[in-house]
Amino acid sequence: MKGLFKSKPRTPVDIVRQTRDILIFADQSFTSLSDSKREEKMAELAKNIRELKSILYGNSESEPVSEACAQLTQEFFRENTLRLLIVCLPQLNLEARKDATQIVANLQRQQVNSRLIASDYLEKNTDLLDILIAGQAIKTDNLYVVSS
Repeated sequence: MKGLFKSKPRTPVDIVRQTRDILIFADQSFTSLSDSKREEKMAELAKNIRELKSILYGNSESEPVSEACAQLTQEFFRENTLRLLIVCLPQLNLEARKDATQIVANLQRQQVNSRLIASDYLEKNTDLLDILIAGQAIKTDNLYVVSS
């Protein structure tokens, strides 16, 4: 009976889909939310981003599982989650931005069926590089600092 009400672990695909849903929501309607609801969604998003990072890099208890990494990578690019993540980067807190950066870096190295699908994706979506370059203006205490 002890395990009867235990929630089943989420798959990499589930985590990417939930992250994508929150990112879509964040991109479209965060300005109309109350502060507490917005903070709740941002906390949930940060948690998902940490889970994605843990799948790709492993943790102190286990190494990354190649099949899980491949599933995550395929799902990440299937529905433009990379685009959403990049567009929403300024809304993330510092730790979530750091984790998101590590996720993007790791996805660049993930091979699926002997292909670097992140490279293929970026070739088709070169405007994402423009967004990232323009994002060098970092919001700090309501001031924008342009790094060189």
